[in-house]
Amino acid sequence: MNISVKGNVGQNPEFKVSKSGTQVCSFSLAYTPRKKQGAEWIDGETMWFRVVQFGEKAEQLADLITKGDAVIVVGSLSQSTYQAKDGSEKTSLEITATDVGVLPKKTQSNRSSRKEDVPW
Repeated sequence: MNISVKGNVGQNPEFKVSKSGTQVCSFSLAYTPRKKQGAEWIDGETMWFRVVQFGEKAEQLADLITKGDAVIVVGSLSQSTYQAKDGSEKTSLEITATDVGVLPKKTQSNRSSRKEDVPW
């Protein structure tokens, strides 16, 4: 299943080269849905994804992102179950990324833009 997720990097990426020479970058991604109730925005339950990027893009990505960065990840989603240390069964969601884009950080000048200046 293909998926696009906008979220925040939960930890600094881990970069490795496999025994076969394949470059691999992995990191966790947090997505928190929000919905508007009246005049307020309410955060839903945070979902965590494990993101894995292979090949040349992996090394570039490892140098590009850090914990807390806002990113958009596009790739294929898979789900697996495993037994936790406490004996309970857990579900893991993993995205094998085809593309990862870093979103610009919000600055004071970004927030003070007038609506007339925004083309959309």
